[in-house]
This record gives sequence, C-alpha cells and structure tokens, in this order.
Amino acid sequence: MNTKYRELGSDFEIKQELDEIGIDVFEPETRSEEMIAQALDEFSSFVLHEGKDRCLEILENDLCNGDSVGELQGGNDVFSIYRVSFPVDEYEYDCYGSRKCNNAALQLLKEFNDRNQQNKRNNQHALTTQKLKQYMLGMCDRRSKQRQSRKYASLGNLMFILQFGGPTQGQVRHIDNMVPNVQICLYMSACCPSTIVYAMDDGDGAPVTNGRLLLEFWERSNHTVPELVKDVLQKKNGVNLKSKWYTKFFAFWSTIDSHLNCFGKLYQPVSFQLGLQTDPGTTLMAGGNEVHAGPPTTGPRMFAFAIGIPEEDVGGDDRYGDEENFDDEDNNGEVQYSPVMLHIDFCCLMFSILDYEYSTSENEESVREAKHFLLCILLVLIRDYPTRVYLRQVDDDRSEVRNWLENVLDSLDDENIISTLLEEAVNSDTIFYTPDIKKRRSKKKKRRKAK
Repeated sequence: MNTKYRELGSDFEIKQELDEIGIDVFEPETRSEEMIAQALDEFSSFVLHEGKDRCLEILENDLCNGDSVGELQGGNDVFSIYRVSFPVDEYEYDCYGSRKCNNAALQLLKEFNDRNQQNKRNNQHALTTQKLKQYMLGMCDRRSKQRQSRKYASLGNLMFILQFGGPTQGQVRHIDNMVPNVQICLYMSACCPSTIVYAMDDGDGAPVTNGRLLLEFWERSNHTVPELVKDVLQKKNGVNLKSKWYTKFFAFWSTIDSHLNCFGKLYQPVSFQLGLQTDPGTTLMAGGNEVHAGPPTTGPRMFAFAIGIPEEDVGGDDRYGDEENFDDEDNNGEVQYSPVMLHIDFCCLMFSILDYEYSTSENEESVREAKHFLLCILLVLIRDYPTRVYLRQVDDDRSEVRNWLENVLDSLDDENIISTLLEEAVNSDTIFYTPDIKKRRSKKKKRRKAK
C-alpha cells in the first residue's frame, strides 16, 4: 500500500501552492475556449461511454498491430490506462482526405465526428487535431504572459490518455525529463481528477540538484555517508559517463550532476500533495521537472497531453542550466524516473565506479561499506512506496535485479530475510550491474575456465 501524504483542503489553497512552485491551472475564459471545452466534454463522453465498444476495439487493435497505442503504469488487470499518440507527420492529420487513416488517435476523432455528422450536428461540434493544438498553444500563451516568460512555439508528443473505468491505484510519483519544455495536461472528461503534484520537503536545505547537495541531504537526514560515496559525489560528479566503458551504459545521464539536476528531487520526502477535480477544458501546465503522478481513480478518465516547445532563445536562459545539453524535441517526458527506479540505476552506476576505480585489497571493506549504504537507501525508498509495479519497469536484460527486488518486496516484514538479501546483493558481481558489464565479466570467466 502506498504512503498517504498530507493534502490541502480548498481548491484556492491548492491553486495558490501550485502557482508558487511554477504550475498553472487555467480554465476556459473566451467564447471560443468554452466551445472547445464543450467539444472535449462531448468527445470524451463518446469515447468512454456511448462509443466505448468501438473505441476500445480501435485501441486494442492498434495495441496488437499498430504503433500509436501503449499502456501506462497505474492501471490494473481490469482497467488499462491507454496512451494514444498522434502522428508526428502533420500531413497525416487529415482523416477525411484520400490518405488512409491508421492512427488510433485520429480514428477516435473520426468516429466522433462521423457520429455528429450522422446526427446532423453543425461543424462547431467537430473536434480536430488543429483545434486541440490551438487550444493548448493558447494556454501556453496565457502562461507566457502571466509569468512574463519565454513563448512556446510548437507542441510535441501529443497524445490522449484514457481509461474506461476504475478503481485504479494511481501512478508512483515520478519526474519526466522535460526541461526546457512545459508539460500540458488538458482535461477532457467531467469531474476529472487532475495530475497529482507533490511538494517536496527540502529539510531546511537546498533541493537536491547535484552530487554535493545529495550528499548534504543524506547528512541532514542523519545518515552516516561512507567516505567512498562522499568521494564519488564530490570528485566524480561532473565526469562525463560515456568516457569510461564501465559507465557508458548511463551515457544518457551525461554526468551524475546533470542527471540529478533533473531527477534529484525524488530523493527528498514529500511535504504534501496537490490535486484537483477538474472540468473539461481545464489545463494544468508545469514548467521544468516537477514530481507528479497520475491520480487514483474510481471511474473513467480522459485527457490530452503534450509538451510545449519554446521559441529559440539566442542568449539562453540561466533558469535551465547548460542548455547545450538539451534537445527540446527529445526532452518530451519519455525518459522518466520514480525514486526507486532512479536509485536502482544509481546503485548500478556506483557499484561499477566503486569496483573499477576504488577496489583494492586495502579498500575491500570500504567498498563493501559503500555498497551496503547505497542498498540501505534503496530499502528506505522501497518502504516509502512498496509496489510490484517496479518489477514491470525493469527490462528483461536486468532480470537479476528484478528478481532481487521481487524478493525484497515479498519480505519487507522479515528483517532476517532483508538482511540476507542485502548481503547477497553486496557480494554479487552480477545483480546490481548493467548488461554490458555482466557480459564482459562472463567472457572473462569463460576464458579462465578454458585455461
């Protein structure tokens, strides 16, 4: 069962807190915005209720045979949470032309618009991709004016997210890799629970955004940090990870510091959580990398998601750090981490660094101490939110860490078993290691046996 966090009472308080951490909640104001909101309401009602069987058939067919539908974590065996991506090619947006429409998102729109035509409703009730994009970009403009910040010129990663019923437990809190883009959640169904945003507790210190601040956070949290872990976080935190064969698996991190700049807040405890019940047309916009999650639900839910991509800024913007490392199109939220998955990867990276840069006969016990400390931090994060969802997020080529994690989740109430599992992981040269390192070690063992 996931931990329950303090929630604020009134919508006014919630919106105030969201505003202070850089998140806007906009509702339709103009006549044209209200008309789009009405169309969103009617469309979501059609997909989730009146046209449910046909729409579900479209989604399941694409899930098996196409490439525009996937499933998000947070659903269950009865109710999946579908992500339905729009095509990148602008010319594929027209389902009414001669080109055959195979994209599931466009097929859903076509089913709805065809139904309206059959019912002889006028064109204002039609919902098109262009209307959807214009509405989202209009909300981006409102954010830019209100915050006097950069303008957003285009959208990326446009999709519908929907589920046909509940209850569902909701997602594990996580961060999407977004900077410098803005995340847009346009709620479409009636009484739709919004994305939950988590306010993190800095513990009277700076937020965790690099190796030095992670070290300070652990020390503020009364952890005795081993000297070798300190050394890595103070001296190796800026080293490009693709420069060493034993760390290049994490080259997409760039450096420890740059990765923690994006995801480091996940190490901090939650102060409180923020969520609303929204009406169709309500738009939540989050700049940067905020800790968030899809909410628990009791019934159907549907919204549209996209990223707002800023106009080119010749001078750069200090708020976003070293922007030469960012690609606006690539930072679309597809790379994401929860606290447990982040620290599993951090352990794998650290174990390799400890083995290949610090492991000597004199350092043997110090290396073991550092590994044991890192795994104890992992246990703290698992206990905060114990869920088997993690097992589905570990790839098959890292099955050993998945099996170990499964055993931990099954044994959290038995300290003797947990102690044994910790020792097993500390002593193993395969569990907390990346596939490339395990492959190299396997080849070395075969060569030794051959001799």
